[in-house]
Order: sequence, then structure tokens, then C-alpha cells
Amino acid sequence: MEKTLENNVCQLLTDVAEVRKRFEARWLRTGEKYNLFNVAGITRKEVNMCRVLADLLDPKGKHCQGSRYLSLFWEAISPKLPERLDLGIKDTKVTAEYVIDENRRIDITLADGRIFVPIEVKIRAGDQPKQVADYYEFARKKNKDIHVPVLYLTVDGHEPLDFSKAGIGENAYVPLSFRDDIIAWLEACARNTPETMVPVREGLRQYIAAIKSLYGKSEDAEMEDAIFKMVTGNDDSVRAALAICKGTNFRERVLKAFTDALVLVRASFPNTIILPNDNSGYDWYIIQIPVRGGNYLLQVNYDWMSVWLYASESNKTDSASQEWTNLNKKMRELFKFPGDSAPKERLVWRWEDLSWPSLESYVNNDERDLYLAYLSKLSSQEAADRIISIVRELENVKA
Repeated sequence: MEKTLENNVCQLLTDVAEVRKRFEARWLRTGEKYNLFNVAGITRKEVNMCRVLADLLDPKGKHCQGSRYLSLFWEAISPKLPERLDLGIKDTKVTAEYVIDENRRIDITLADGRIFVPIEVKIRAGDQPKQVADYYEFARKKNKDIHVPVLYLTVDGHEPLDFSKAGIGENAYVPLSFRDDIIAWLEACARNTPETMVPVREGLRQYIAAIKSLYGKSEDAEMEDAIFKMVTGNDDSVRAALAICKGTNFRERVLKAFTDALVLVRASFPNTIILPNDNSGYDWYIIQIPVRGGNYLLQVNYDWMSVWLYASESNKTDSASQEWTNLNKKMRELFKFPGDSAPKERLVWRWEDLSWPSLESYVNNDERDLYLAYLSKLSSQEAADRIISIVRELENVKA
């Protein structure tokens, strides 16, 4: 790096740090950045985010606004449906986690006694086989002669995966997004909420901010705009900013160390593979290793914030078996899972607050950027060693 560019980089970092300190002083004074959804980790919890959404839709919800919010929702969403549906707003019952066949659960349902509307919400969880198809067929039986599609709600509005919608046509589901549809609806709710309802209005504001954080729109927008103007002020500051960006792509560094670890892991476990991001809207690259003679599969995400252990297709493991109980006990020891019982409904562990040892505080505080910055110092050998040690621990568990 030329000396002039180096000086410009140093100066830009100093100036940006000063801007950040100025905004942090204001946040400290006003408390405007405080968000209970983020503090409680609710933003990352799909079930809890759905419960808030369901309560806002419910005419009998704790918001005390009657059917106002549901009416605004249906007014915004119904034009997207294949055919007009006149939902009886005042008679609509809203249910979260509606149980259907085989103990499957539709995230949210709307039912007025004549029309049954299933809403499937995807924030971090992936699609399940025939999930959208099964929900549509269940709703079709409930609706009889009325065609009602599944409302498929995701962060960015992407389509369900082929294996989830297998056997149904395009009119059987309607993609919706938190980014566009839900944010616009919530903002309309806020505008139509009386000023005297201060807790409700503040709750809506915080829920909107929590949803925006799902797709990378930071609560720090004003500060970011100030930094952007500083960075783009002249050619020298732009070049300095580009140099900083090039050297601090933490995610790419973490991903490279993880993918390079694949070669090292394969030296011990030849059948190890990597599952790349499938463009479904989720941020994952997963190393998958068969364990215990291929009866189980261990999967670890590149950022160490998701892990799965489940029975392979050829292994019809009983979830009450001693082997499975012992394996889950070992997983809890290795990853500090809470609880003391094995999963009963499916043979999979997934815990979204995992992290690399010693960096837990950044995950708990939801400081993902700082977490990735420190994780980027991890070598491929360190990543490989940890994966190998986990597999060996599982191999040594008694059946």
C-alpha cells in the first residue's frame, strides 16, 4: 500500500470512529436504539416472531385495536391472491401453530367459518418435504369449493423450494415478504393507531426495526448515511474505503477457512462433503460428515451458529432409543445445549445461538459483525481439528 493511501486509510478510520462516538453518545442519552426484540433474541426465533405477528392479526389480540390491523392486512394482501376472497374480518379467528395431520403445524391460520387461510412463515428454518403442498391440500379440504392459496411469507419473498411445493400449481401459493409486504402493513398499522396507545405504537416501532434487521437494514441508518457522505466526499476517501473493504471481508475469510478445512477433515473421514448455499435465502455452507457407520449425519454451518445431528435415510432410529438419547446427551455437552431430554418429534438438533468457543458473548449480544471479525482469524486447521474432535466424540458414544 502506498504511503499516501495508508495515511488516508488511517485518517478515514479515525473520522469514522469519531462519527460513531457522536451517535453512540446520542443513543446513550435518548435510548432510541433500545429494542426488546433484539435484547431478548426474539428476532432470531421464528416461533416467537410468528406469535407477535399472529397477535397483531388477531381481532382479539392484546393490542386492543380490534379488527383494525387484520383489516389493513387483508386490504393489502388480498389483491395478490389469484381470485377475490371476502374474508369476514370481524368473524375471523387467528391461530398460531395450527396442528394438522401427523402433528405438523401451520404457523398462522385465519378462519372466518367459511374461508380458511394458511400462512407459512420462513425466517431461518428451511423448507420441509411437501410442506407447502400438504398445507395447501389441508386447506383445500377445509375450503371445499373456495380456492385459497397458502400465503408463503419469507424475509425476501422467494418461492418455496420444489420439494416443498411438489405436485401443486403456481396458484396454490402466494409468496409474500417481510421486507415489502409486512413492513408496509405494519407502518400502516402504526399510522392508524391512536397516539394515546403509546405502548402499542412503540411495540410496532420496535417490531418494524426487528424485521428490518432480518434483511440487513440497520437501525443505524442515520449514522450510516453520515459515514457514506464522509466516505464519498472525494476520490482519496473513496480509495481508502475500498482498501478497507477489500481487507476486511470477514465473512469471506471465515468461509474460506471453513471450505479449506474440508480437505483436512476428509483425510480422517473420506466421505465428508460440503453443501453449498442453495440460493434459498439462507446464509449457510455446511460440512456434512457421516458418523457411526453412516447411520447418522453431522452437519456444521460455516459460521458455527447452526449444527445438526440426525439419522440418515437408511437408519430408522427410534427417538426413544438409548443410542439416540446418549448421542443427544453428548451433543449437549459439546455445544452447551440447554435441557436434559432428547428431541421427541424429529431426529435433529438445531440451535441458533451456537458460536465458536470464547466468542459466545458476541452471539448473545447479537453482534454478528464483531463475531465474524474475530472468527475470521480462525485457521482452516483449527476449524478442521474441532470438527474432527466432535466426530470422534460421537463415534465413542456407547449405544
